[in-house]
Amino acid sequence: MPERQSEAAVSWDDQLHIGRFAAGGGGPATFLQIYGIETLGVPEKAPEDQDVTHQQSPGRSRETKPGLMPVADYTVEKQLWATDEGDELLDELAALTEAGTEEYVLIEMVVAGLRRTYRGYVNAFTPSGSVGEKRMVNVAFKIFERVTPDPRPLPGGGA
Repeated sequence: MPERQSEAAVSWDDQLHIGRFAAGGGGPATFLQIYGIETLGVPEKAPEDQDVTHQQSPGRSRETKPGLMPVADYTVEKQLWATDEGDELLDELAALTEAGTEEYVLIEMVVAGLRRTYRGYVNAFTPSGSVGEKRMVNVAFKIFERVTPDPRPLPGGGA
C-alpha cells in the first residue's frame, strides 16, 4: 500500500460575514465581518428524499429522487463581544425576528478559503457565561438557499 502524507491544514482565518440590503432591497448588500468565531462550518443543505417507489421498481428496492430543500437550522457559537458592531448587528437582527419582523440577510462563510453565501435570517442571539470563563453567545440562523454565483470575490483578490 503506498504511503502518503496528510494534506490537512490548520484551521485558521475562517470568516463569517453578514450582508444587509439597503432599505427597500435595492442595490448590493453591505457586508460586515463577525469577529470572535472559534469554530465555523457550513450549513448542511441536502434535499429531502421523495419516495418514487412503484410496483416495477428495479431490484425489489425502494426508489427516491431529490425533493425540496429544507430550511436549515444553523448555529454558530462565538465569543461575546458586546460592544462590537458585529455583535450589535446580530443582536438587532435577532430582536427583529423576535418581534415578528425578521430581516433577510446574506450569511457568508469562508472556510478553508472556500466561500459559501446563503440567504436567511438571524433567529436568535443567546449570550451565556460561567464564572471565570469567557462569555460566549450562540447565534442561530434560518438558512434558505445558497446564493449562486457568489456575489463578491474572496478577500485579498482571490477568485
